[in-house]
Amino acid sequence: MVIPRTEILRYLGVKGTPDEKLLSEVDNASEAVMKIAVPKGVYKKFGYRDGCIPELGYSLSGSDIRRHLGSAKEIVVLAVTLGLAVDRECAKLQRVSPYRALLFDAAASAAIEAFADEFCLGIAAEIGSDLGDRFSPGYGDLAIDMQRDIQRILSADKMIGLGVADDLTLIPLKSITALAPVGVKGCLSHDCRKCSKRDCPFRKE
Repeated sequence: MVIPRTEILRYLGVKGTPDEKLLSEVDNASEAVMKIAVPKGVYKKFGYRDGCIPELGYSLSGSDIRRHLGSAKEIVVLAVTLGLAVDRECAKLQRVSPYRALLFDAAASAAIEAFADEFCLGIAAEIGSDLGDRFSPGYGDLAIDMQRDIQRILSADKMIGLGVADDLTLIPLKSITALAPVGVKGCLSHDCRKCSKRDCPFRKE
């Protein structure tokens, strides 16, 4: 897994060209995340038709996810995580140095996105078909409470240690749940124009 510098800088809100000192700090944070992260993922492939997953008797909420999945006949439901050690290290750094914690958190956020992309490439190779872009609960009008459903569908708590808190936060924090259409070429770049969340602090200009 490679953590892109550009993504870490984006999470940090850096504009323009960063100086060498910051780049060195970003690299150190990236190395720290890579040292303790234990990336894990789980997925299942299902038939899909008109906003429904017939095998599960499950209907997706919202129009954005249906538009994203389009005319796909199959979809993948997936979950990935970096593990609890990353959360613990970030909390420890917060007590010692909020600045180092900020750098570490940004690197971990970029890392889970990078791992999710790699995991999706692995799924595509395993199922022998292209896999479209990920779409997660909380994107657009897809209800955030689908986090629980995905955890249940994948038995993600048992398979990769992924929990969902009462406030629907994923535990570990650096985790992702998502759906993706099968048979669609993914771009593996996060195009903010596809998301209706206009108040996102990480939205690209």
